Amino acid sequence: MNTQNDRAILCATLSVHECDKENFVAWHTHEHLPERMAIPGFVRGRRFVRTDADCHFLILYDVDSLSVLSHPCYLARLNHPTDWTRATLPTFRDGRRSAYRVLAKAGGTRGSYVMSISARPDSLQEINVGLLDDWCGHPGIANIAFAEPDRAASSHVTEESRRSGNRYAEESILLVEGMSERSLREFASTECSRFGFDAKETERLYRLQASVGRD
Repeated sequence: MNTQNDRAILCATLSVHECDKENFVAWHTHEHLPERMAIPGFVRGRRFVRTDADCHFLILYDVDSLSVLSHPCYLARLNHPTDWTRATLPTFRDGRRSAYRVLAKAGGTRGSYVMSISARPDSLQEINVGLLDDWCGHPGIANIAFAEPDRAASSHVTEESRRSGNRYAEESILLVEGMSERSLREFASTECSRFGFDAKETERLYRLQASVGRD
């Protein structure tokens, strides 16, 4: 298990109405992802869609450090959204968006499916001391990241935040990437129940829909 002293992620979940889905997917694919990747410090952007609900999305941006998400270049973009962004953000429903410090990560490949699980406070120390490598030994598990939210980097009030209405997610998270739905479900049934993770969360799986990166 590698300790990640610098790397951070921006994670958002949201849904849209069926009538807004086509516009959201086009906007995020053709404008928002490339726009974010043009900002210094952004490494990779990915959009996942719920396997059982195609209007629900999970979005991940890997960045060089938390400071990227408070940098003037990024904040300037958030305060000067394009017309398309201004029109799209109000269609977000139940949006949750937080910047996370990656505390530990195991596994060296990327998966086509991901499961995001909120970690209970009383399980954090156990997760920090060595489980991730063992967990990556499960068949079909590509990598696992454990991350804690940073309120300061998550809470900038900007033109985009006002329009989207996104809320801050306070829980630490496990992001488990796998090669298939089956591999994630088998992992959840054997490991997640031991730590009392929310069964409803382990049932919500996301499939990769779009990806762009510099590496």
